[in-house]
Amino acid sequence: MTQKSLFIALPFLLSGTALAENIETIEVTGTRTPRSVVDVASSVTVVTEEEILSRQAFSLPELLNTLPGITIARAGSVGGQAQLRLRGGEANQTLILLDGIQINDPAAGDEVQFELVSTTEIERIEVIRGPLSSVWGSDAVSGVINIITKKGEGDLTVRANGEAGVFGTYRFGGSVGGGDDQANFRVGANYSDSDGVNASREGDENDGFRALTVNATAGFKPSDSSSLDFTIRHNDARNEFDSTDFSTGLLADSDRVSNTKKTYAGLTGQIDLFDGRITQSARVTYLDTEIDNLSDGAASGSTASERWGFYADTRIKLNEQHSLTLAIDYEDTDFRQRGIASSFGDPNQDQNITNTGYVADYVGRFGPSVTLTGSVRYDDNDRFENDTSWRGGIVYKLPNSGTRFYANVARGQKAPTFGDQFGFFADLFLGNPDLLPESSVEYEVGLSHTAFDGVLTLDVSAFTARLENEINGFAFDPVTFQFTAENRDGKSTRDGFEVTADFQVSDQLNVTMNYSYLDAEEPDGSGGLTREVRRPKNNASMFVDYRPSEKVGLTLDANYVGSAIDTFFPPFPAESRAVTLDDYLLVNIGASYDLTDGISLYGRVENLLDEDYENVFGFNTPGVAGYAGFRARF
Repeated sequence: MTQKSLFIALPFLLSGTALAENIETIEVTGTRTPRSVVDVASSVTVVTEEEILSRQAFSLPELLNTLPGITIARAGSVGGQAQLRLRGGEANQTLILLDGIQINDPAAGDEVQFELVSTTEIERIEVIRGPLSSVWGSDAVSGVINIITKKGEGDLTVRANGEAGVFGTYRFGGSVGGGDDQANFRVGANYSDSDGVNASREGDENDGFRALTVNATAGFKPSDSSSLDFTIRHNDARNEFDSTDFSTGLLADSDRVSNTKKTYAGLTGQIDLFDGRITQSARVTYLDTEIDNLSDGAASGSTASERWGFYADTRIKLNEQHSLTLAIDYEDTDFRQRGIASSFGDPNQDQNITNTGYVADYVGRFGPSVTLTGSVRYDDNDRFENDTSWRGGIVYKLPNSGTRFYANVARGQKAPTFGDQFGFFADLFLGNPDLLPESSVEYEVGLSHTAFDGVLTLDVSAFTARLENEINGFAFDPVTFQFTAENRDGKSTRDGFEVTADFQVSDQLNVTMNYSYLDAEEPDGSGGLTREVRRPKNNASMFVDYRPSEKVGLTLDANYVGSAIDTFFPPFPAESRAVTLDDYLLVNIGASYDLTDGISLYGRVENLLDEDYENVFGFNTPGVAGYAGFRARF
């Protein structure tokens, strides 16, 4: 650890960690049956609507990058591709749910394009770390991020928001909704547009971004024991980007555009039977995405996906302390790639995969202090060898102390992506249909403690994970002279710990801090291990929320990212080599003022220190930036 990183991390190491709210009252989705945080044998972070508003983070990458165990690698400009890694996992090894809909995109390598997800309609975000494939299936190797959007409540209410700032950026949107105990609805839309900055190190061509999001939710309760909920969300975005100059191996100004359309929809029904002893739920989800790429104004290729999901859960309340959930999941996924055929091959193809998962999930309390959880899942896949995932955990609450200890061990799995198996890009990449799923076993221990009547909340967790059959998507094939994907021999290692502290100094001042350490290595092909790219060993953040009066709010957000390595591919025939990404400190400040009960003004300055940094090699990032906006409720 460098002197600078030690200085940044020291207050976090001395303080400890915390949850965002009173841990007794938050419900999370670490199991198929939502449970209170105190009964979940995992490290959990919950971000509330109040914190989202305080941080003034418009898109998810800016918000999630401040959470323990998470790093975001953004490729350049505002709206540039943002890859999330949780506990050192790959960007497609964290399952992302939005109102119960899996939004990992098969057309984007099972990643989520976080840069397209605005925070304006989000009510709560739950981050559960560690393998949860035994509950949710493939993709949940590193953990699950569950995004819950706002629902209509109370009298019919109209909301509006807007902001403008540097780089020719403006954003605006609004919603209307309302509801009561029997029915509710909410409809909203948000639009964002920015000229952006130049993603490449040289030149003066800015890479712009614009996105429209439309969403709607509705709920209905036919009776006290039944409910029906519907959600739909559509994204339509245009992102300009630069491509690599193969004469230098570096990014250069280019006329490249990616047009993306995504639609997510879900319908969930639930009924309680036999006085609540049995709860039966069924959910249907739909995902439809298309990504079209343009080069110098001409079509250069596209990928698309369509996934139908059918999920049925039977939750059995054995008694007041024990419950068992039996579930069946069925997913049918189509993948389509289009491009220009040549003598090197034909990228045009249509593929399909179906998967059926069978789940058993148990939660049991033994007295007031001990909670045991266990789950097992069997996946029947028509493309790969069938797989079994499992998980076991224990929580021990020290009586009358505000302290709980937890531990778990779990095995998760990640199926190869369509791109890994079948992708084709002339002169560059040829898929490998014989890939095996990746699998990981992780051990975790932790403790949380609430002291001084809730003034200080601490949480500390440590983990060690071993990943087998890791897929290397940059393996050189000496036969075709193209890159391909292959399963690595040996095991990748991911070890680390996370510390978070929440300190309610007074009714006006709250300070949240966290520190994460990660040591992630992968086989180097010669029997040894080498450090994995874009995984900083040290990350720390601090958020100060000060409210000197009921109308005024002031915030300070500091995020330190330690040095990391990346890979540089110089012009052929030179071999690739590791390069260093320097550490950096991003500081944002914000202020808000409530004009009335329903109208607020706010402003913020991002990257206050005008830090010059890269978290993807060769991709320039924005400097100091200022924004101002309003929120209104009628």
